[in-house]
Amino acid sequence: MTRKILLGVLFLLSCAFVAVSAFAHHGFQAEFDGSRLIYVKGTLTKFEWENPHMFLYLDSTDASGKVTAWQFEGASPTVVKRTGTYREDLIANVGKTITVRACPAKDGTNRGAAETIKVPDGRELVVGGKRYFGNGKEGDQ
Repeated sequence: MTRKILLGVLFLLSCAFVAVSAFAHHGFQAEFDGSRLIYVKGTLTKFEWENPHMFLYLDSTDASGKVTAWQFEGASPTVVKRTGTYREDLIANVGKTITVRACPAKDGTNRGAAETIKVPDGRELVVGGKRYFGNGKEGDQ
């Protein structure tokens, strides 16, 4: 009897753990607006190259000199590497001016789902999947 109770408790805890893990991962549509496209130019301050998603951090300066910090989510490092973009490409561009093409966050914060980045040598590096489903090119930030 005690063994059955212990197995039952372990089963319930396992189910709870799986449910929490599944809930923790978000969908693109929940956070980002795929109908809008932004281009943000600024200095790449750092990046995180780890699962489940890579992240880029950018400081963008407007015409008045005000600096705005941005965070961009990319695909997983494995997916990014399959597109031909490597960690070394990002390391080489920390501290340099890049332009990020992304879909903005729905909540209006300075975040986005990055598709590509344009680096100073002119290359356009793929860092995420194609998320934009609108028509044409929208304005720069």
